[in-house]
Amino acid sequence: MATRKRTTTRSTRARPAPKRAAVPAPIRKLQARARQALNAGTQAATSVRETAMDMVDAARKQGKVLEMKAREARKAVASGAEEARTRTVQAVSQLERVFERRVSKVITKLGVPSARDVRALTKQVAELQASVDQLRRSRGRARAHA
Repeated sequence: MATRKRTTTRSTRARPAPKRAAVPAPIRKLQARARQALNAGTQAATSVRETAMDMVDAARKQGKVLEMKAREARKAVASGAEEARTRTVQAVSQLERVFERRVSKVITKLGVPSARDVRALTKQVAELQASVDQLRRSRGRARAHA
């Protein structure tokens, strides 16, 4: 059989805190000043961080305002462009009507018949052709009976 080695157990009693040696006065003053400098640095960093956060928030708000202004400006430009397009279309339509009237007057002065005149003449020619055809048929019958 194997035998176990006995180990010693430590006592669970609390050890007394080691005694500190007395710190000389100049070192204590230096430590106090170091703490003051550390606290001042921490406060300064906190102040800078808060200021930076305020500046970021202000920039964000300005960005939102500028974005809204840009949207409004875009809408105004789009509206103005639509109005200009409508006015341009109306002006071009009016110019086309004026041009057509003037061209029509010039054609009339030159004696060129209008489309209406040509249709009326075409109808008359068709009626005359029908009359001539009818006369030819009636003469052809009359010759055949004679």
